[in-house]
Amino acid sequence: MGIHEERKIVGYARVSSHTQRDDLERQIELIENYAKEEGWEIDILKDIGSGLKEDRRNFKKLLKRVMNGEVSKVIVAYPDRLTRFGFKILEEFFKSYGTEIVVINKEEKPPQEELVEDLITIISHFAGKLYGMRSHKYKKVVEGAKKLIQDP
Repeated sequence: MGIHEERKIVGYARVSSHTQRDDLERQIELIENYAKEEGWEIDILKDIGSGLKEDRRNFKKLLKRVMNGEVSKVIVAYPDRLTRFGFKILEEFFKSYGTEIVVINKEEKPPQEELVEDLITIISHFAGKLYGMRSHKYKKVVEGAKKLIQDP
């Protein structure tokens, strides 16, 4: 990156599953409107995947861009859109590269649905490590957890 190139402002939006596309569009609209009010031009990065997964394609792209000194600000609708856990650590990490995280809505969204998905993701991950992803026991643990968590 040349010395005279301007650092970018990046909006980041994320939902857990394809069924939440409407929410993804709402986040993007919120970020774009916020940036417009501030007079900022932005790039938008978006992912569909759990906030627990660190290998989200555009999340990794965002990290690389921050570490390359290309990003001055990251705008998110809610803190948990960037990461489910470790937001403060991520904030400090970004700050060390001169990048500020701008959170539009400080209060968290009602987390129930996404927390259920996150819990199932965690159980699946550890059950897979314990029993192997193809094993009968793995399937039994994951199905049992889903039934227990998702039934009222």
